[in-house]
Amino acid sequence: MGKQVQFYMTHEDEKNFLASISDLAPVRLVYKSFVHPSAMELGPFAPVGGHEDGADLCLVNTTLGTVPKVNSYPQHSYRFVDPAESEVVEFLRCKLAKGQYKPSRIWLSAGRLWFTEQTMDGRKSDAFIKWANSLLKWVRRHYERDAGGNYVAPNALELSKAGKLQLGPSDEPELSLEERKRILGIQ
Repeated sequence: MGKQVQFYMTHEDEKNFLASISDLAPVRLVYKSFVHPSAMELGPFAPVGGHEDGADLCLVNTTLGTVPKVNSYPQHSYRFVDPAESEVVEFLRCKLAKGQYKPSRIWLSAGRLWFTEQTMDGRKSDAFIKWANSLLKWVRRHYERDAGGNYVAPNALELSKAGKLQLGPSDEPELSLEERKRILGIQ
């Protein structure tokens, strides 16, 4: 069983979050799943929709000196970081989607930060657990909590209050990368 915090973040909120948590410790972003080890590291931090949608990432505290455990599945031609067996915090990013019944409505699905304190062999390091808890605490301290218990980042909250973004379900059809950039004002 792990610890988690669910949130709504736009791409702007994500960039602000990553800049802020770098004050806690230097962080490396890696894809949770990838085809080749050379493709594990995240390149430029783009909106969700690039590398196999880029929504499932892991945060790695570079000061801890740990290497994520990677499982390989050659029959499926991919590898993935095992967050339960690694000292990483899973960073599931929010996705923009069109409303199924009202196509003019834009939805933002919930994302989450998640980690476990235990592996199959025992407890993860105290330094990792302290850092991982500090990330969850940071979200709880800096974002507004909604009625559903999710935390809403400032830009997502502003767009929601302005009626430009509906915070909600993750089962809506996804928007293309071009549509996401247009809505969020990204060139």
